[in-house]
Amino acid sequence: MKLFKLNIMKQNWQCSDIPEEDLCSHGEIYLHVNDTIITQSGVGEEWGISESALALLRTIDNDYVSDPVNEEGVILHGCGAILMTGCPISIHWTVKHCDDQVFLSDFVKVTTTNQESDSIYYPGLKVKLSKTEYKDQVVQFAIQAKNFYKSSKEKQFFDDFDRKMYDDFWSEYNDLLERNLLR
Repeated sequence: MKLFKLNIMKQNWQCSDIPEEDLCSHGEIYLHVNDTIITQSGVGEEWGISESALALLRTIDNDYVSDPVNEEGVILHGCGAILMTGCPISIHWTVKHCDDQVFLSDFVKVTTTNQESDSIYYPGLKVKLSKTEYKDQVVQFAIQAKNFYKSSKEKQFFDDFDRKMYDDFWSEYNDLLERNLLR
């Protein structure tokens, strides 16, 4: 059994009646670390899939320190739209790179906008993976998220700002994904 398992279980548009205007996909995620399931289908949690994929891609080569009070997280709720800001609902963990190993720790799930009372901490939950194993999980998640966009209607934008944010988002996303597919 894998020590770190991350999958998209369901992916959809929040505005299913006008998917061409919805810029961020949402859905259910399965996140399993050691013997702990942090989120899964059927528990009433919806996450921002595309935003989370970009946040995860950023951690393949860079450390991330879990800070549920000041940071957006690694798995995002998605209520901040394409800008990836504005909502404390998220799942955090620290990602520390050391040579060819990746250490994951400090897992926290913030379930509402009241971070102080509605956060679930996972003390002692840690895992050490090869960088390849971590990268493979993140890349397959990002590919699955991107494939959902490929099969959807072309996006329509309300203004140039939304178009620029969308283009910048996908430019960074595609760059990080392609870079990690080549290694």
